Amino acid sequence: MRYAAMTFVYNENVNLPIWVKYYGSLFGYENLYVMDRGSDDGSTSGLGDVNIIKIPRKPHDEYDKTNMMTSFHAGLTSAYDAVIVTDCDEIIAPDPARYRDLVEYIDKMEADYVNAIGIDILHIITEELPLDLARPILSQRSTGRFHAAECKHLLSRIPMKWLPGLHSSRMPPRFDTDLFILHLKLMDYGFAMGRQVINLGTVWSAASLKDNLGGHHRWKLSDFVKNSFFSPIDLLNRGAIGEFEFSAEAAKLVKDTVIDPQGYHRVPMNLSKLVRFPERFAGVI
Repeated sequence: MRYAAMTFVYNENVNLPIWVKYYGSLFGYENLYVMDRGSDDGSTSGLGDVNIIKIPRKPHDEYDKTNMMTSFHAGLTSAYDAVIVTDCDEIIAPDPARYRDLVEYIDKMEADYVNAIGIDILHIITEELPLDLARPILSQRSTGRFHAAECKHLLSRIPMKWLPGLHSSRMPPRFDTDLFILHLKLMDYGFAMGRQVINLGTVWSAASLKDNLGGHHRWKLSDFVKNSFFSPIDLLNRGAIGEFEFSAEAAKLVKDTVIDPQGYHRVPMNLSKLVRFPERFAGVI
């Protein structure tokens, strides 16, 4: 069986090496595909057998990005038995209590596609040191935020048709609560702030601005810090932390999904809860 992973980047000198190492060690580096939107920080150089696809840098348009990734993903499904498409700060991993690794999970996967449980890895800056990238990430981070917007179907054996952000598609949601999308964006305060500065420098297309696509990338830094780092601390101080179990949340997301006039299954994106990572996840990434 042959599996591939693809992503879309611009100047991702922290997240891309993590993404490449994780998926490359599982699938083979020659089976990774990186769409590079004009990176100039050296992050897409020296990646060995990784396939770098250079695309022109222009005002960022979420519709164009989604169309490009959808089309390329469809092509890859003709050559591979399964294909993962993610942002490069998204790591898909099964519960280590149930599966050795992602390859074993896909080998045993009977469905054509699957939604994973999306969890933001959080840096609790009042309790935890800056991240040491030489050590496993989840050995240094204890807290995550289940977030409905991150519960995407990014692993598929068949072509998919997504909406911008890859949050919803033409296919109904199909959850496996043993599979997780671990979102790296907030894993470290310093890295996250550096990334947000890059995002704030992005020139957006008129269509993306009109429909407020990627609006969180345009938060001013004070709002970004409040929403991403201070809010979780406040919730923890109030004891608002849930169980690391997501069957009820997955069922609610399926129940509340609506089909729009274009036939897209729009999964609700406003459900969240804080959780503690079980010890068994410490070496996953």
